[in-house]
Amino acid sequence: MTIILRSILGTLFFVSLFTIAARADTFEFLNFTPPSGWTMHNAKDGVVYKRATGIGAISFYTSYATTASAAAEFDKMWRARLGSIVPGVAPVPKFDRSGDYAVAIGGQQVNAQDATVSFSMVTFVGRGRALGVVTVTAGDEVQREVTAFLNTVSIGSGTASATNSADTFEVEFDVPSGYLSKRESGMIVLTPVTVNDETPCAYGVAAARSSSGNLESDARSAVNDVVPGWQIKNERYEAMKGVAAAGWPYYWFRTDVQRLAGSSYEYATVMTMALPASTGRVNIVWGAGNPARCLLDDVSFARLFHSLRPRGWTSDGGKSLTSAIQGTWRNSQSVGMAQYKFLPNGKYEYGIGTITRLGIFETTASSASDGRWELRGSELIITPNVRGRAPSKYRVRVYDEFVAGRWTRAMSLLDEASKPALEVQYMRVEQ
Repeated sequence: MTIILRSILGTLFFVSLFTIAARADTFEFLNFTPPSGWTMHNAKDGVVYKRATGIGAISFYTSYATTASAAAEFDKMWRARLGSIVPGVAPVPKFDRSGDYAVAIGGQQVNAQDATVSFSMVTFVGRGRALGVVTVTAGDEVQREVTAFLNTVSIGSGTASATNSADTFEVEFDVPSGYLSKRESGMIVLTPVTVNDETPCAYGVAAARSSSGNLESDARSAVNDVVPGWQIKNERYEAMKGVAAAGWPYYWFRTDVQRLAGSSYEYATVMTMALPASTGRVNIVWGAGNPARCLLDDVSFARLFHSLRPRGWTSDGGKSLTSAIQGTWRNSQSVGMAQYKFLPNGKYEYGIGTITRLGIFETTASSASDGRWELRGSELIITPNVRGRAPSKYRVRVYDEFVAGRWTRAMSLLDEASKPALEVQYMRVEQ
């Protein structure tokens, strides 16, 4: 876990402190040093580093499950990634081995517009996964930079997995947009490609462990495992507890931690969430970040939460969430208020009021609407009684929130259609 903390706590908390984007030096189970001055971009099925000038690109492609040999996977990846660009059959690769992984390396050159463009591919096959790295270069200087980069690539101690396949993990999930996944010291670590307002925190999933029989105790006790060597700063904490769309319960715990570094203290905010695993065991989802900007209940956490699928859990068909969502919910802001009332018969009522101030003058406005609501898993579909108006769709979670010493019922709606995506919290109105 020490390596994890160096990369997460050091990079996210104390080096960039709000403004400097973190540079990833891992992709799944690979460790590497990207060429200086090259910039990283998200791709549909991985990430790509690009040179600012000239022809230079390094692409990492997300791994997939396989039982084939390194030779077969090299040929398959070459045809899929470069077959339409480089004429002829795939080159015959050279082979190497690193621990549990077989490595196939091959390349080819193509003359295009008075320039020689070099293509190379490295395929890593092991532990039931296959991962490919493709480089494209033109010119001696770019080639030297890529060669130096390839010499830094090493295989870490973890295995690839966006949705965990190892038997010690008893929950599957989807990696949130803007994050890279790697396995380290018995955990899946999710680090932001770039630390910004949309991705301010690091997240992860720990291997299933023995449960105390109480989710709150399990969540609290996991803090020391997530950040060993750190101490809880004080008795202040915040918490959430509720039931997910599939019916599984959870307890979310957040607190500040500290450690002495030289003559001064370093600080971080840590979250641990406990949810059921197999009989007598519990899953732990965790998060860590800079206390100044990471609240650990941002849009990325919401996406991770809604994707969680505890292994072996049988859904209750949404009965618990359907019951919990019924009632009146209000979002109050300084410029107005919005309120939903969800009725047991599948109908809803909605009202909104706004306040506009200009100097000493104040103008108020309000409107109301109604329609029908339904749940499909964690998706809340709201269909207004307005002809031609499309339904609105949100990911919904209902929970009890412990803030300032008391518990309050809350509902959060994740709107992926908003740009950027937005999660809005409504508080329960008891009538």
